[in-house]
Amino acid sequence: MKTQSLLSSMMTQSCPACRKEKMFKSPIYGWQFNEMHSHCPNCHQSFDPEPGFYTGAMYVSYGFQVAIMVTSFLMIQLFSADAAIGLYLGVVIGTVLLLFPLIFRLSRSIWIHLMVNFRPGLSSPGISHKNSIS
Repeated sequence: MKTQSLLSSMMTQSCPACRKEKMFKSPIYGWQFNEMHSHCPNCHQSFDPEPGFYTGAMYVSYGFQVAIMVTSFLMIQLFSADAAIGLYLGVVIGTVLLLFPLIFRLSRSIWIHLMVNFRPGLSSPGISHKNSIS
C-alpha cells in the first residue's frame, strides 16, 4: 500500500506518525463529530500527547473562519452589491455553522501533523512504539 502524502494525511485526518489509521471515531456530521481515538490502533501514537495540546489548533481554526468570512463577503458583493447587513450576517453565520465540524477536525489534524513526525515503517499493533511527539 502506498503511503499518503502529508497533505493527504491532513485532509483525511489520518494518524500523523504512520498515516494509516483515522484519528476520529465517528462520521464528520454526527453527534459525536469531535470524539477522537486516544491513540492510533496501528502504531500507538497518542492523539492527545499532553493536556492543552490542541489549544494551538484554535489559531488554525481562526484562519479558516476568517477565510470563510472574507469569501462569503466577496461572494455576496459579487452577486448583490446592495445587500443588507442581515444577508451578510445570515450567510456568514450559516456557512460557519455548516462547516464547523469540518473546520474543527481539519484544524486538529493540521495541528498534530505539524507537531508529530512521520515515521514510515510503523505498523503492527503487536509492536510497542514510543508515543513521543518528536
